[in-house]
Amino acid sequence: MTNIPESETALPETFDPQTQEGSKFDTVPVDWYKAQITDASVSQPQSGDGWGIHLSWQITEGEYEGRYVFQRITFIHSSIEATTIGRRQFKDLCVATGIDEQVTDVAVFKFNPCQIRVGIEQDKRGIYADKNRVSRVLQIDAPVKRVAKTAKAAKATQPSASAPSPTTAVSATAAPAAKSASNAVGDTSGANGNVPPWRKAKPSPSAALDDEITY
Repeated sequence: MTNIPESETALPETFDPQTQEGSKFDTVPVDWYKAQITDASVSQPQSGDGWGIHLSWQITEGEYEGRYVFQRITFIHSSIEATTIGRRQFKDLCVATGIDEQVTDVAVFKFNPCQIRVGIEQDKRGIYADKNRVSRVLQIDAPVKRVAKTAKAAKATQPSASAPSPTTAVSATAAPAAKSASNAVGDTSGANGNVPPWRKAKPSPSAALDDEITY
C-alpha cells in the first residue's frame, strides 16, 4: 500500500539509489534499422527563428529493439538552404510512411513502420558525448545496404598483396648487403692465386662488432 505524502515535496516511499539502475545513453551502431515514430511534435528553437519537427523513433526489430533515436527536421527558417533541406527530409518522411495527402498535423506519421539510417553525431567542441541521429528514412520494404561488420573486420586483418612479408623484406635487404661486403673486400688474388699478406683485406670495425659472441 502506498503511503500518502506528508507534504508536496515528500515521496510516497523511500528511494535508495544503491538499489536502482540509471539510464543508459550509449549509442547504437551505425546501420539501417526498422523503426516507427512514437512521438512527434512541432516547436520553435531557442533562437526563435522558424519552426522544427521533433520525432522520436523506436527500433522495432533486432538486437536493439526498443531503443530510441531522435530526429529533428527544420520546417521553417530564415535560412533558405536550411528550409530547403528540411522540406526534402519532410517529403522523404511522407513517402516512407505512405502519406500522400496534405499534412496539417505531424501525428499522422506515428506508428507507421519504416526503415531509418542511424548515424553518430560528435560534438566538435568535445563537451558533449556522442549521440545518434537519423539521417535517412525509407519505406519498410525498400532495399538497403547494411553495414558488413564482419567483412570489414576480416579485410582489415588481411595483409596487403603489395606489401612484402617480413621474410621477403629481410632477404631483399640482406642480398645487397652481402654483395656490398663482397665488393668491399675485392678479389686481390693474382694470376697464380697467391695473395700477399699486405694486400689481404681486414674486417671493418662494424663487421667485428656484428660477430656473434659465445658465452
